[in-house]
Amino acid sequence: MELAYVLALGAGLGLGSAQWAVSARPAIGKVEAGPWAAWPAGGTRDIDPYLQGYLARGVHLPLGAGEGLELIAETSDDGAPLDARCRYTISGVTPAARGWTLAAIDPAGSPFRPGPERTSFSDAEIIRGEDGQMAITAAFSPQAGNWLPLPSAGRFQLWLRLYDTPVSSQTGETRPANLPRIQRSDCR
Repeated sequence: MELAYVLALGAGLGLGSAQWAVSARPAIGKVEAGPWAAWPAGGTRDIDPYLQGYLARGVHLPLGAGEGLELIAETSDDGAPLDARCRYTISGVTPAARGWTLAAIDPAGSPFRPGPERTSFSDAEIIRGEDGQMAITAAFSPQAGNWLPLPSAGRFQLWLRLYDTPVSSQTGETRPANLPRIQRSDCR
């Protein structure tokens, strides 16, 4: 009888710790630049087993090493979690890339359900200022200019995908000064 309890406890702890280990993106291989985080080895042969386990859950496919780099932000520049009840300005520059997209998604990495009509911007769609820099407003209520709709409430993430870019974790280009700023304006 005691052996059954030990086996059940061992199986429960083993399955629980395995689920915990792959339930979120791991800290191993993570590169941070301000609020932005990237896992450059995610689409390469050098992927670590924890990230491989996370991706095997069917979350999404990473960009390959020659395809580009994906950066994810869960906080604004001041370190506060991104909250759809607030208005944010994503501004500045992006590193050199053939193209890029910026999307607002739910904390699990999926599009919002039901979602707004527009869920992302690309470098071909954005209206730039005279200085050539971008400025996108992410908010629930409609905004003038480049408006990225958010749901009425809840947490969210910003995903910046750089396509065909020389930027990697080794080049030093993933510095906060080379990435868009995320500034919170006001909250309702």
